[in-house]
Order: sequence, then C-alpha cells, then structure tokens
Amino acid sequence: MLKNILTIIIVSSAIMTKPVHGVETMTSPPAALSLATETLILKNYLSHTQIRDASIQLAATIKHNQYHGLVAITRGGLGPTLYLSEQLEIKDIRTISISSYGNDGKQGHFTIIHKPELLNGGKGYLFIDDLVDSGKTLKLIRSLYPKAEFAVLYAKPKGKDATDFFAVDVPQDEWLVFPWEPDWFTQN
Repeated sequence: MLKNILTIIIVSSAIMTKPVHGVETMTSPPAALSLATETLILKNYLSHTQIRDASIQLAATIKHNQYHGLVAITRGGLGPTLYLSEQLEIKDIRTISISSYGNDGKQGHFTIIHKPELLNGGKGYLFIDDLVDSGKTLKLIRSLYPKAEFAVLYAKPKGKDATDFFAVDVPQDEWLVFPWEPDWFTQN
C-alpha cells in the first residue's frame, strides 16, 4: 500500500510538471489524477485561452478552403465553432445534435436529436467538434453528409482518420476537460 502511494506521488508530480502538447498547462485548477484499477489517468483542464489558440491554429490550416457554412457538433463543437466562424468570416452556423455518451461517461448508443437539412450531401459545409477520440461520432455524421468536411481542435490517434483537419495531437489515454464541462467548474 505504501509503495503504491509513493509511486502515485512520484509519478503524479512528474506528470503534473510536464508541459502538455508543447503548451504549458494551467496552474489553477491543477491537473487531477484518478485511480481506476491501479491506472493513473491524467486530466488536462484546458483554459479558454488554450481553446482560442487551438481554434486560431486550426483556422490557419483550413483558411484556403471556402465553405458555405459551419456546423457545430453539439455540445462540444459550439465553442470552437464560434472562434472559427470569426477566423474564417463565416456567418452561416448550424448545429447537429447527437447523444452518444451516458451518465457514466462511456460512449454507447447514438441518438440523433437534431440534424440540419444540407443539400448535396453537405458539400460546402465544415462540421466542427472539440475532440475526436474514437472517431465513431464523426464517422456517423460523415455517413449522413458524405461530401462535408470535418475539423476538430484535438485529435487522438484512434480517431484521427475520421477528421480532415485538426490542430493538436493528444495521447489516446489523456482525458481533456473543456472549460464548458461541469468537471472543470468543480475544480475552480
């Protein structure tokens, strides 16, 4: 038991002082570590500034393309869509609402709550989300709008192939907590 506690302290102090994605992590709230079957999971609490900076970086990679409009994948895509709409100077903003996560935080059955009417398979529209993890949500949306393009701020290795553009690579086992999530508020 003591050995496990010492290991956690040593590992957590090394993890919490390491910069994430080449960008310094926030000092407040601190990174939180959870123990789940003896596995450490780093929770990276992102700031609004990090979201804005990643959005600007993402916009720079897609600026050469012309879009009729943007489609925010709710709820996570709402914030990045606001920033990208300003950067790309696009005012036609729509939403698609898909529920895929249960109260336990695990991805389960997909339910389409709302989808926009887009002509020509979504050609000329850019769908935006905050994160691609497994890629399942983006692949489902792509099946509905096969001619649309997709952009996310943060991409994990398992889902990277589901998006056309992304700003920041993140490790598969890293847990990102966005400023609009309840967990972020409880840490402040």
